[in-house]
Amino acid sequence: MRNPDLNSLDASPAPEAASSEHFYAALFDIGQLLVRSLDPPALYEAVIEVLERRIGALRVMVGEVDRGTGWFRRIAPAHIAPGMADIYPESMPFSIAQRTFWQGAPQLESDIRHAPGLEMFRQAYVRHGITSVVAVPIMKFGEVHAGLVIRSRHPGYFSPRMIELLQQAAASIGLGLEAHEQRTLLLQSVQEEACQRRALRLFSEMVKVVTHSLDEQTLLTDACRVVRRMGGYQATRIALLEGDSRQTLRLHAQDGLADERETESLLDLRDAAHADDAAVIAMLTGQSHVRHPPSLDCPDWPFAHDLPGPRALLALPLLVEGHVVGVFVIAAAEADMFAPIEVQIFSEMAIELGLGIQMQRARAARVAAEQDLRFNLQHFQTVLSNQYSGVLVMSEDNRVKFANEAFCELFGLPETPAELENLASATIYERLKQVLEDPDHEWQRIQDILARNVAVKGDEVAIKGGRTFLRDFTPITIDGVPQGRLWHQRDITEQKLHEARVERLAFYDVVTGLPNRRLLFELLEPARMQAITQHSLLAVGVLDLDRFKSVNDTIGHSGGDHVLAEASARILGMLREADVLARFGGDEFALVISGLDSREQLDVISRCILQALRAPFNLMGEQLYLSASIGWTLFPLDESDAKGLVRHADLAMYAAKEEGKDRGSFYEPAMELEQLRLQAMRERIAQALQQSHLQLLFQPIVYIDGLPGLHGVAGMEALLRLNDAGQELVEPAKFMHVLDDPQLARPIGRYVLDEALRCCQSWMRAGISIPVSINISTRHLLHPAFFTDIDAVLDTYPDVMDVGFGIEVTETGPSMDHSRAKVVIEECRRRGIRVGLDDFGTGSASLSHIQQLDIEHIKLDQSFVRDILSDERNMAIAAGVITTARMLAKTVIAEGVEKAEQGDLLASLGCHQLQGFSISRPMPAAAVPGWVAGWVPPASWGNLVNERQSLLTGQPDGG
Repeated sequence: MRNPDLNSLDASPAPEAASSEHFYAALFDIGQLLVRSLDPPALYEAVIEVLERRIGALRVMVGEVDRGTGWFRRIAPAHIAPGMADIYPESMPFSIAQRTFWQGAPQLESDIRHAPGLEMFRQAYVRHGITSVVAVPIMKFGEVHAGLVIRSRHPGYFSPRMIELLQQAAASIGLGLEAHEQRTLLLQSVQEEACQRRALRLFSEMVKVVTHSLDEQTLLTDACRVVRRMGGYQATRIALLEGDSRQTLRLHAQDGLADERETESLLDLRDAAHADDAAVIAMLTGQSHVRHPPSLDCPDWPFAHDLPGPRALLALPLLVEGHVVGVFVIAAAEADMFAPIEVQIFSEMAIELGLGIQMQRARAARVAAEQDLRFNLQHFQTVLSNQYSGVLVMSEDNRVKFANEAFCELFGLPETPAELENLASATIYERLKQVLEDPDHEWQRIQDILARNVAVKGDEVAIKGGRTFLRDFTPITIDGVPQGRLWHQRDITEQKLHEARVERLAFYDVVTGLPNRRLLFELLEPARMQAITQHSLLAVGVLDLDRFKSVNDTIGHSGGDHVLAEASARILGMLREADVLARFGGDEFALVISGLDSREQLDVISRCILQALRAPFNLMGEQLYLSASIGWTLFPLDESDAKGLVRHADLAMYAAKEEGKDRGSFYEPAMELEQLRLQAMRERIAQALQQSHLQLLFQPIVYIDGLPGLHGVAGMEALLRLNDAGQELVEPAKFMHVLDDPQLARPIGRYVLDEALRCCQSWMRAGISIPVSINISTRHLLHPAFFTDIDAVLDTYPDVMDVGFGIEVTETGPSMDHSRAKVVIEECRRRGIRVGLDDFGTGSASLSHIQQLDIEHIKLDQSFVRDILSDERNMAIAAGVITTARMLAKTVIAEGVEKAEQGDLLASLGCHQLQGFSISRPMPAAAVPGWVAGWVPPASWGNLVNERQSLLTGQPDGG
């Protein structure tokens, strides 16, 4: 009985000594096992069964020697009963075996509980009642290969006769192992010989295929078919490189498995998902590669659609002129295919196939070259005869050898090309001179060309009527002997006209006809030099029409172009002929006025230009009123170069706009310092983004209903601060220009989105569920990737949408591109994102914009709230905005409430929500939960709410 129950073993009586009959029976059975040629694990299991059955041996195991690790690994029994793992360990160290064991002698431990070196097994032996153990070495080819281990509870069990039997059993096992290995080697040799014969037969057939194929595709198809069908393989594929990058494999031929179904035909060698594929490794290394795919569900390319998948793959690189151009992949259903000798022969076969591809490509190139040559020879006369360019071939004795129809047509000759042949060159020239603008000059030019007798390209010839011909001259030499001359002439009149038009487009504005930026700088440099020579002043100005974008929005771009053209005409009317007016693009112009005596003289010109632009523009029966802002600088008082002068004038123009528009301004060095300050701040913000020196503070927005704690808080507004100096936080007012910077607007917006929503989600997990609102710059709002950024941050913080969040845009946001902003805001609202209009009343947004845009709330700018208690106009504006917004069903939030009395007044006017220092200053995110829990509104708000409720209750229905 194998592996009996632990309790029954411990209670078993002392076994009787096995008889000689039992010994011989055991040896006989083991001999019979050897005849069956079992694999080693099966042989070990069977020997254990014989020893247990014939001689009553118990707890028998066989462990093989693993010389790499220095451990005996248990091979049999493979499966053990529960509770027996300690007596049948998976492995044992070599140190338990004595030196005599390694010399082939059995190792007997009759008192196992006190034997030195076996302490690690003592507890298990005591538990199982083991008193003695014997380990008999199993020798294979004169070396210990394994150990046969038998344990017993009875010291006298291992008699000399028993040990002799076990030695004979171990010797028989060793003989069986030697025979098994010899049989394995013999079988492997037979298989390798069969593989070699098959591979040689395929090699011979491949040579035939290479020799007799008519073209490359036939070669590839026949190669796949012959290898698969003669070799008995599962499938074959040939793929070749294509494209300029030489990184893409395309399947060109196949046989087997696919059954004409569509398969994946392209593979990018750089695709990391296929880095371990046999085809990729063979292509990149230039060596044959055998691979056994780890999973049949995900086979290598190009077998992705084949079921079942191959178990073994051989990939052979195909070389043409020393370069890998493709790969030949052979698939086998058996994992033990592709022996080394077979791979070697197949590699030779791949070389032959590569040579075949090379020969086919050389043959195809030769055939194509021959066809091209025949085509060119046949086409030469046709091309020369029928092309539009005039061709005239003269012989060495100055007679016409060939002329085409176009030559006759270009020069208006009545003769046909055939009638011109053999005419003398002087006769031909007499016929041509009638159409030449300057015949004598052209005759001299022709004589000069003939005298030098070298090729001439692009020689222009003036023809009567304003036409221009382009003439080429080529001496004809064959084997070093002059054979004549070829004149090639074509009409380039239209080309010259086009070049003139292109040149004008390159230097002049299409809409106004004025010089453009490029021409202005070319004119400005000579004007500087003239000012130095004449000791006069040179004025450089930049003019920008105020609010011109509203013109385009109102009357369209065609109407805007009309206005630009009329504006430029008015400005030109104020200038002298020597002055320059250029259009820089959009509604921006540049002026260059030379020969001035003083700045006062320029002031007069500047005022005249501004006055001319204030007059109404009549368009489609309507009158449009515009103004302009001009910036000036004077050279040489301003000693800058041309680009510097224009830049300084541009800075002065922006200063004029900041001072209120419709005026002129002169450049001052402080303007450039301010520009440098703005640029420095931009770089500071950019660096702060990289170094995580931006920070968000949060300011509460509360309801006026007088509720304390969480339910009285409408939300938190995220406010950006710069914290890069380790001192006071820098507020956005000092870097507002950066927030809409083309390169920084989106990165700043993504930071604010991520940080604000992260804080909001952390508040929710702390039990404070309040929404957060975020200020979004116009440029980020209208960026094509705006919703990509929104989706990314919502995927990171999905819980935020449970309480919601909102975005706020300034009034200038929607007015920048009203139609685009409308689409973006509607999409935000569709996604559940609240949208509000910030700083209402300070920009150009109108009430119609509020009606058209799908916004939820507007924020009354703090400039109206600040003096609302003392300035009746501000209170009137606030009351009007609140009333209008309520009629449009929009929530009104008043910001900048610094006094409780301001809040009381706004609440009485019907304002919905308040925000400002009287409620709370901006705070770090960590302080928000505590502030919300402790929020207590002023008592006056509750009284106002009660009064309002009383009034509403006392009104009739519909009141």
